[in-house]
Amino acid sequence: MLHVFGHKNPDSDSICTALVAADWLNGQGRPARAFALGDPIAETRFILETAGVAAPPVLQGSVAGKPVFLVDFSELEQGPEGLADADVQGLIDHHRLGTLITRGPLDAWIRVVGSSATVLLELMGHETLSRAQARLLLGAIVSDTFNFTSPTTTPQDRAAVERLLPIADLALAPFAQTLLERRTQLGDSPMSELLVADEKRYQIAGHTLMVSQICVMDPAQLLDRMAELYEAMHIRLEQDSLDAYVLMLTDLARGESLLHCASKGILPTDPVPLAGALSRKKEGLPWLTQHLSKHPG
Repeated sequence: MLHVFGHKNPDSDSICTALVAADWLNGQGRPARAFALGDPIAETRFILETAGVAAPPVLQGSVAGKPVFLVDFSELEQGPEGLADADVQGLIDHHRLGTLITRGPLDAWIRVVGSSATVLLELMGHETLSRAQARLLLGAIVSDTFNFTSPTTTPQDRAAVERLLPIADLALAPFAQTLLERRTQLGDSPMSELLVADEKRYQIAGHTLMVSQICVMDPAQLLDRMAELYEAMHIRLEQDSLDAYVLMLTDLARGESLLHCASKGILPTDPVPLAGALSRKKEGLPWLTQHLSKHPG
């Protein structure tokens, strides 16, 4: 059986696309089951509830020697234990090709679009989609593109949503509004938990980094928690033997971000403003790569 899953600390694209990809593979006569590498966040729970679909089980143990199919990542650092020794049979992604090295050839689709769900829809078509599947894919695309405001958004993503809406039987505006409200409701959770909710591990210019992203409608809600934020980041820096821990704090209302960094002398100590930046992939990581390439490890 193929184990289908996305990255650690899964976002909506990672979980929703894995669920539909498993259905797609089963329809081809390739037994598959979706898993997650962590519990779904509030936004993802909203999408699952709207689709009437249960969350996939959390993957336990090593995948060494097991047949797997990846969605939404190709960085070994973002995968489960034993991924380097797994039988990777497929990949659906919209990020850079990462550190994954496979034992044999695989079916791989990596496209420059805003969501892995868009790639999957192009592969499977929309003629046989159920309402639940359409809602899962719709939620993944709206989430990953911040409802088309992210610079990662492409015409393919917009076309995908147009095809999905009548099948999903949803109006886009209220669905997207509720989804983004769930995404930006931080509550009183400890800062250490908020960081983990959407963090990814990278190797950049010989340095090991964890890069998290928190999206808010008003950054002022975190002003009185900055000391807690930096304490949590420095704890992770030592606990995980990192060279840097970076938070991309994104203001969705103003369409801009600040990079908050805790590092071993390789990144600025003051917040770095990124005007007009919403995407970790397209704007946060390029800034970090350019800066760290001047200070290789």
